[in-house]
Amino acid sequence: MPVYDPTRYDDVPVSELLGAAARGYIGVDRRLLRSILARPSAAAEVLAFTRESDKDHRIDLDPALVDLFRSWGTPEALDYYMAVVRRRAEDLSDELILALLPLREQAVGPLLALYNDLEEEQTSDVAFLLAGLQLRDPRILALLLDRLEFDTADGAFLLGLYGDVEARPRLEAVLAELPEDDPELRREVQYALEQLGRDAEPYQAEPFDLLREYPEREAPAFDVLSDAERIEMLGSPDAEVRAQAAHSFFNQELDPKGRAALLALARSDAEAKVCGEAWASLADATEDAGIRGEMLAVLSDPARDVWERGGAAVGLYGVADREDVHPAIEKLYEEGAHARAKALEAMWRSLWPHYSKFFAAHIEDSDAAIARQALRGAGYFQLTRSIDKIAAYFDRDDDEDDLREDALFAYAMAMPGQTTRGRVRGMLRKIDDLAQLKPEEADLVMFALDERLRLHGLEPVFQDDAEEEVEETPQAPAPAVKAGRNDPCPCGSGKKYKKCHGA
Repeated sequence: MPVYDPTRYDDVPVSELLGAAARGYIGVDRRLLRSILARPSAAAEVLAFTRESDKDHRIDLDPALVDLFRSWGTPEALDYYMAVVRRRAEDLSDELILALLPLREQAVGPLLALYNDLEEEQTSDVAFLLAGLQLRDPRILALLLDRLEFDTADGAFLLGLYGDVEARPRLEAVLAELPEDDPELRREVQYALEQLGRDAEPYQAEPFDLLREYPEREAPAFDVLSDAERIEMLGSPDAEVRAQAAHSFFNQELDPKGRAALLALARSDAEAKVCGEAWASLADATEDAGIRGEMLAVLSDPARDVWERGGAAVGLYGVADREDVHPAIEKLYEEGAHARAKALEAMWRSLWPHYSKFFAAHIEDSDAAIARQALRGAGYFQLTRSIDKIAAYFDRDDDEDDLREDALFAYAMAMPGQTTRGRVRGMLRKIDDLAQLKPEEADLVMFALDERLRLHGLEPVFQDDAEEEVEETPQAPAPAVKAGRNDPCPCGSGKKYKKCHGA
């Protein structure tokens, strides 16, 4: 597996760069896109790449490729756009639609052919796209009129969007047949009738700044890489990638090769942050007295950079209750700033009750890194007395540091109420009432509530496959006690809690 240097992207062919991104070796970011955009023949090279086999691809590059062609205004990309529409017929992105609009005259025929190839229940988004093209074409009108038979509400909406007065007789006939006791559907059809014949604004392409849509730096997709590939990434010329590669092993059971590679990196890398991430990911190795002693020596050495000492502290979380370890972690905490944030992280990950007293004072800390770890500790140590301080983050619209999700997790873990499988759905409703959860936030809160159940030795409620796993693998009931960091995980995986749901 080649390891790429972002500062030398310009020396690598476009097809090779895109192939590396598709395999997860490099992130799709401004560095990659700038390199591609700077090349005179880039559009043709990217188009050629879209025609190659994607059987080895692990990352979906369609969104980035669509954005590239949109920025160039490449008419030759129409066949590629249609291939993407076919792959995503039931969930067309706004970006794909905006890329297609400048080619709408050429796109009508292929879109109609694709529509006829699909099952009717798959065609709603393609019909929406055709209506939105705002091109008067009898084939489009016939298609939209047919949708009235399949789905009256959807067909009426699309005909209103299309705006052709030729649809009036059919819509009026449908309205006349609708019963008075279906006011919502009647309103939908009436609204569509009101939209017919309006003057459509001439199409004008929206300005599009491709680079604004992407981060300056994006990590490789470590979650799709094998252990061997991630070990190779530890040798990247980019220190940030080395640090991210080391972090990808955190809370993973290490095989001898992984352990040796991380240990070598921790001992020798020139960047303290890289060393710190490597020490943190050696948490799995702290049962080895030699490695544990080396990590403790790093943590206790004031001459070492705080990034390295902080990583060593996190790596020692599994043994943070040892008499030779916890004084060093608490001394790191006393230094404040980044050192305090990493000490707090080691403390809450340890689940050792001795540390519960350290978090409440920092929930409202002005240092966001410290506040984030304090929120997590408040959740895991169930600091119910601090629940109002945690909830105060729900309404911080100006929170640039985005601590709301950390607060939601902490609130779900620490909110008042008995922890039982029968009560957690009510807890979810209460949090939703308080915070007006977005869908992704609801998923986070459900995970937190399941985590709360696990900490009390109970099976999760919201985990999709929890019941199937219990049915397929009968297990003895777990005792109703909190799981310690070195106890078997209550989920029944057989791993220690710290290496499973304690991650």
